[in-house]
Amino acid sequence: MESNSYSKPYSAWYVAEANWVPVTEVVAVEESVGIYYDGQLIEEASCTPEDLKDLAIGYLYTSGTIECLDDVSCVEDGIGEAGLEVRVLSSNQRRIAESPRLPLRADATAGEFRVSPEAVHRASAALLGAQRMHRGTGATHAAAFADLAGGYRCIREDIGRHNAVDKLIGALLGSSTAPASGFVHLSSRCALDLAKKCAVFGIRLISTVSAPTSAVIEFADRQGIALCAFSRNGHFTVYTHPENLSR
Repeated sequence: MESNSYSKPYSAWYVAEANWVPVTEVVAVEESVGIYYDGQLIEEASCTPEDLKDLAIGYLYTSGTIECLDDVSCVEDGIGEAGLEVRVLSSNQRRIAESPRLPLRADATAGEFRVSPEAVHRASAALLGAQRMHRGTGATHAAAFADLAGGYRCIREDIGRHNAVDKLIGALLGSSTAPASGFVHLSSRCALDLAKKCAVFGIRLISTVSAPTSAVIEFADRQGIALCAFSRNGHFTVYTHPENLSR
């Protein structure tokens, strides 16, 4: 059996009618991880213990603690006194502000942006094949960044859908990926907090396999984001800003 940090085997019983069969089930690992910024505990996240540096950078960015990757001088992950932790040091030792989440990037809606429906279909069709953790455990969500042709440039998985988005954004910041060079595809329902995190990074189109809520639709409409829900099996529904898609 493959050894990894995101799953572990457990003995269990499979019961069908009156028949009991001993089985070994592969289960997703969930651990608590402390995210520190200049020695201060900012968040304690229950997450999949992979891509923890991406998680920390993404969370600090989408929560407004840092404004860009230049605010960071060092990122280290390891085991501390309380368990797993990621320690981030600032580059300027600026005081951590008690501020709300950052608004949508000022330049996010500048310039022409178009994604073809075929690109959205392509990203949707590729999702399951790219979800290695989900295939092994059935318990993780995925957040993927696809290029304008629908090919995946980056994907992150986690037991928590918010963590998956933070990991993705942390990875995109680390690779200096321009938000207008693609779009985000989510394996989960697009909760309002997920849309806000994407908006902070400057994402112009979000596609998701499940349904939106009224709050997400209204937020996406205000922020200039095309929201494509029920994106699966070659179809999706566009709720906001259809002009961000080509026809």
